[in-house]
Amino acid sequence: MPLFPAAKLMDMVIGVDVHAVTPIPGIPVHPYVGPIYLWTDPTFPKMNVFINGMPAMTVGSMGYSAHVPQGVSVNPPNLPYWKRYITNIPMALVLMTLTILANIAIAGISALVPKPPAAEAFLKDVTGIDTSSRAATWQSVKSAFGALTKWQTWGKLLMTPVPYPGAQGSTAVGSPNVTVNGGPLAFVAPLVATSCSDIPFVPNAMTLGFSNVLVGVTFADLVRGLAVNAARGAVSAGVRGAVRRASTGQSH
Repeated sequence: MPLFPAAKLMDMVIGVDVHAVTPIPGIPVHPYVGPIYLWTDPTFPKMNVFINGMPAMTVGSMGYSAHVPQGVSVNPPNLPYWKRYITNIPMALVLMTLTILANIAIAGISALVPKPPAAEAFLKDVTGIDTSSRAATWQSVKSAFGALTKWQTWGKLLMTPVPYPGAQGSTAVGSPNVTVNGGPLAFVAPLVATSCSDIPFVPNAMTLGFSNVLVGVTFADLVRGLAVNAARGAVSAGVRGAVRRASTGQSH
């Protein structure tokens, strides 16, 4: 079983982002490098688990940094940008709710189709919905909507987005067996992080750091974690696209 160093506060996310800029034609590639220092675990700002004297990082830990500037952003930081930020808050709530409902629908439909246990476990990881019994399904649904009752969810939602060349990166894949305050422990490896590319291919970054606390993750679990994140990104992108098309249709 391969061993990876556990991720800790101020480890780095290194990503390859795609952002539309002018006057450079096309959609150029922009390197991203930045430390991880926010939302260390689901109980942030509490930090009670340490690795080499630094707080441990779980999936979703993030940080703000900057791209290597190449051209001027198509969407510069102006008044319309901040207006979009305000309208993005209710839009994000709508997207979150619709994504939960889409996951429930996917899980419900998949529960009717005979499949091997491995496929059922994969769908549970993607949707977050356990369809093994009615009680388990109801508990999963309550947990999904329960995120809206936590101030950490609203804190992330209300955080001001950073226009190009500012950027953010976060951990995306964690240990399937080790958790910190309910969040999967993040680790240092290629392709287990994400940064804010205009093209939502997930994950598109890596974590970089050093520690003597090692996390055992099999190649099968690593591939599964990457696949789960890709599937979640596809569901989220699909919901976002449907909402965008619906809102465009209503505006005409």
